[in-house]
Amino acid sequence: MSFSLDSFQLDGIITGKIIKLEPTGVLVDFDTDELAFVPLVELSFAEIQSPEEALQLNEIREFLVVGNYDGEHDIFFSHCSPETLKDSHRLYEVALDLASKKCGHPISREYLIVHTKIRAVHGGGVSARIQWFLCSQEHPPTVSFSIRKLEMRTAWERVRQLQAEDVTVYGKILKKIRQGAIVKIEGLQGLIRTYVDKHREELVVGEELPLKIIKVEEEFNNGLLLIHRSVSIRLRQLQVGQVVSGTIRRIKDYGVFVDIGDLYALLPTSKMIFSSFDHPNQAFKVNDYLKVMIIKLDAENGRVVLENCGSAA
Repeated sequence: MSFSLDSFQLDGIITGKIIKLEPTGVLVDFDTDELAFVPLVELSFAEIQSPEEALQLNEIREFLVVGNYDGEHDIFFSHCSPETLKDSHRLYEVALDLASKKCGHPISREYLIVHTKIRAVHGGGVSARIQWFLCSQEHPPTVSFSIRKLEMRTAWERVRQLQAEDVTVYGKILKKIRQGAIVKIEGLQGLIRTYVDKHREELVVGEELPLKIIKVEEEFNNGLLLIHRSVSIRLRQLQVGQVVSGTIRRIKDYGVFVDIGDLYALLPTSKMIFSSFDHPNQAFKVNDYLKVMIIKLDAENGRVVLENCGSAA
């Protein structure tokens, strides 16, 4: 059962008592006139098959108040701040346009309630998620309740703290994909970027790895971006302009990957001394030993770009 929007605060936390356990969910007393039904899928961030795996009868639990939105959209507002965006005419113009397109007919502002979530603040503006309710006597806006989303919110806060404190986390590889490997950290799915990791071929599904969180992006499916701890340590030892020696491990048409210790750095074709060749394999071979200079270092994304200095002695 959903409840009227005007009775609760969106994204607020409310306490309720578990009154009845049913196969598909639970009935909760929020000290309102009616009991609220919370479905099984909203009872835990973990995968459960029955309410008893997450809750007990008469238990007091916290729930997140969730809006039953009629639509949502992520958008970037240029030349804007979170403060100026709130209740601005520009915000409502965008929301009205999006809602009207989705409904297939014009929507008046008096029938629209807009809720925004700030995703990121950039130098040039604000990335936000617009969520809207269409309100009328026939279609009053409603809310429901979720433990799962409250636990998910806590998990995101936890990984942001772990990133800020530069904590080593341990993730078990769930599967390997072209871009790297998928793991779970604090119950959240993350992507290990392995295109610079010299040990990528050795990754095994089920293996647990020491990792560093390099980016937390809640709005994306693979919202956690991670790299192996040894790669993170090596990146911090490097600086632009530094000359390093390494061994060629891969040759591509756009350049060669050089093993400079715990990671592979890219020597692009445009930065090679040799110019009279159609493909880098005409000038280099796997296991060739090179002396190279670092010209670009992106520790956040684990990228190192090199310039050719000639063969090492």
